[in-house]
Amino acid sequence: MICQHFKPAPILGQYIKHYLVLHTKFDDGVIPVKAYPVNPEEGITFVIRGSFSGFTKQTGELKIRPRTNIFGMPNSGQDLHLTSEYMMIKVYFQPGSLYKLLGIPMKELLHQYIEARAILGKEITEVEDRLDNALTYNELPQIVDDYFIKKVCKIKLNSEPIDKIGMMIFANPQKFNLSKTANDACLSTRQFERRFEQQIGVTPKYYARICRFYEAYVLKEKSPELDWLSIAIQTNYCDYQHLVKDFKQFSGETPNLLIKKSSLNPERILGLNPDFVGI
Repeated sequence: MICQHFKPAPILGQYIKHYLVLHTKFDDGVIPVKAYPVNPEEGITFVIRGSFSGFTKQTGELKIRPRTNIFGMPNSGQDLHLTSEYMMIKVYFQPGSLYKLLGIPMKELLHQYIEARAILGKEITEVEDRLDNALTYNELPQIVDDYFIKKVCKIKLNSEPIDKIGMMIFANPQKFNLSKTANDACLSTRQFERRFEQQIGVTPKYYARICRFYEAYVLKEKSPELDWLSIAIQTNYCDYQHLVKDFKQFSGETPNLLIKKSSLNPERILGLNPDFVGI
């Protein structure tokens, strides 16, 4: 079993952040639920064994996700239910790169898990077959690398200043300033907001909020000894109450309850990677 991040091939670094290989197995029939708050991530999941369902707290819907699915940013906290054995490799894209790859406005993919074959065609079947027949975990990132190297070489990606804005906000959401960022992108405020929402799926201000919330969540997981007021200060919240408000909106839980639920995620229960944090 495994829960580990892998770096993509260097040529893919500007498009893909990392891969997550996860393999869990529970023999006693008791399968922990995985907490999945709103987060600034988008990508593709290749399920190799088993399946998973997502319970969306905001709507009360429980849906089985497609085996290979393209997912946009979630807009509501979820509980993920995995089968007794579950194995997958998930591709996390750099902000805006999935839009460039697919040419689909990311707003259309918000909180969506779309069957990859419906968008990418039958070519994805070969990738699934190779993943199914892989003998080691280390082969999985290599197989996905092979596919995306061919994919990005076929499309023309024009680089513009706005393309790096999502990564800048993700890395440092506290310093986000709408007018300055729009100016850095060589666009008017209105043009910038429209282009950003097309590439990322949400407005830049809302994206910065999600990134700051997620930064606070990850910081607490990495440094459990820190109290919430210290975390609020470090992540530039006005006060503790504003932090609590974001946690309730983006996870459906209070800060302490989300951390408690995250500590019971399947990979944590199995002790696969004590240093693993985040989603």
